[in-house]
Amino acid sequence: MRDKRGASLPKNTQGTSSKLQWTALIVLVLAIVALLVVLFTQQQDYRAEAESARDTGSGPSQEAPASSGEASPSPSATETAEEDAPADPVDAATAAAQDVVNGSEDAVINVLGDSTSNTSSEWVYRWADELGAEASVSVHTWNPEAGTWFPQTRDFGAGERTITIWNGSAIEGNPGFPLELDGMIEPEADLTILNYGHFGQPDVVASALDELLGTLDAGGEDAAPVVLTAQNPALPTWIGYADTNRDAMRAAAEERGLPVIDVFAAFEEAGDWGSLLVDEVNPNDDGQQLWADTVTEFFAA
Repeated sequence: MRDKRGASLPKNTQGTSSKLQWTALIVLVLAIVALLVVLFTQQQDYRAEAESARDTGSGPSQEAPASSGEASPSPSATETAEEDAPADPVDAATAAAQDVVNGSEDAVINVLGDSTSNTSSEWVYRWADELGAEASVSVHTWNPEAGTWFPQTRDFGAGERTITIWNGSAIEGNPGFPLELDGMIEPEADLTILNYGHFGQPDVVASALDELLGTLDAGGEDAAPVVLTAQNPALPTWIGYADTNRDAMRAAAEERGLPVIDVFAAFEEAGDWGSLLVDEVNPNDDGQQLWADTVTEFFAA
């Protein structure tokens, strides 16, 4: 009996030990499965967060640089744009005026001025003659007695391109003339040149000039370019206000960002500029040619 009981005890012990081993194995497997489930869930969450970040443009996706590039130009593109753009409004207005004179399309130019530009021997017609080397140029002249345009035109050149100049210049003209004389301002002008300064009381000239520039929308974004003239110097005996009015022209140009044809500087650089005058203020033949050359040089592209 003792031997039989002693023989049965090891069998029970072995069975219990085997069950414990299987239980431990099952627990281990379940732990491994649970760990895998946790890892898989974390991976899914990470992918979801990454997709969300990419959609909002804030995550480390490869599409983020493209989105950023569309919102803000690259430095190289910005630098190129800055290099191509004119440095300031005066440069932009000058370029626009030069395009009118030197372009391939037909052009209409309105000159508004005084006795330094009203006759056929003066700079407007000399300049038109030079433009006639590459275009057909017609100049309409203002008739002060009739208060309208002469029916005849002065014609230069025979090119395919057409340039029409409406020369609204008159003796003792000042910026108030085109405001008072109906038809002197050409509404279809692609370019307007203002040539005033020798005549008129300074307060009248400054006020009328401001109104005229406003009428022309000078310097406006969609307006035709307007160019002012700093006229030639006058002798000290001249009773007008050439220096004061010239300063007013320059000041108005600066205020509106408009270019200036500096005829004054051209006469100064010529040396004995008194020899270029036919009287106290009006240029003689040589002076008018210098004026025309200065205008041609200004508009040269």
